[in-house]
Amino acid sequence: MYLQGTNFYMEISSSGSKQKSGKTNYQLLLIASLSKEIESARKLDSEKLAAEIRTVGFSCQHCGKCCQRAFGDNRVVIIPPEIERIREFTGLSKLEVAGPFVPQTSQPNELDGEENSTEVFSGASEENEDSFFTEFLELFQENIDCEDNIHTFGWILRRKRNQDCIFLEKGTRRCRAYPVRPMLCRTYPFYLEGLRLHTCECEGLGCPISVEDSRKLVENLLFRYISELEDMLAMYEKYVDFIRDEKGLEIAKESLEKGTCTYIVHDSTGITKIIE
Repeated sequence: MYLQGTNFYMEISSSGSKQKSGKTNYQLLLIASLSKEIESARKLDSEKLAAEIRTVGFSCQHCGKCCQRAFGDNRVVIIPPEIERIREFTGLSKLEVAGPFVPQTSQPNELDGEENSTEVFSGASEENEDSFFTEFLELFQENIDCEDNIHTFGWILRRKRNQDCIFLEKGTRRCRAYPVRPMLCRTYPFYLEGLRLHTCECEGLGCPISVEDSRKLVENLLFRYISELEDMLAMYEKYVDFIRDEKGLEIAKESLEKGTCTYIVHDSTGITKIIE
């Protein structure tokens, strides 16, 4: 629901030719493409976008469905400055706020009613776990290095064991981090991609929106769009490719079966190693 099909994964072959900078041709192509898109994004007509939003119409229904896994893919992509703001507001650690951005899977622990703990790889039958491990690792085949580290690109908000957002209050369905909520949440159900306005599924669409509110929404949309592009550009600038090996995949599966998983998260600040 929240990702709009955006692919944050570096699909770079370890055998790809490299320039003197150490970057692959594909990596350099991405950097050039992002730089061009950022330049174009800064020239977007805010009044035209606001008029488009008024034509579509929107008013939040405060239903909390966008925060719940039961109503779709509720992963929320966040960038490092957002993690820091939420961390300061809540008093939580960085890794309590955010986890590695991984593909959506039917996790073995996707259970109703589990409200108080975050996602883990336990609590399922042996048969379900084996199926999950196979599906999970297939998605990461090209992103596992020779030491069984799973390389991911970017962060998402942590979710509860039932995969609802960790900040969704039980009962009220309100956000506990609302004043510092991510840009994605501030602009939902709208997003900019390929220099065009798009919408996600939402019950609030079609409702009247004022000129003032549409302009404020566009301001947030443009800030989010450019910030995310700049963050992705910085990530690709810092990225260093890694060695892949079939043994790494086997070791990763063995580790998952034992209940542990090692990630290396690439972002605009560098890399972070996480053992979960």
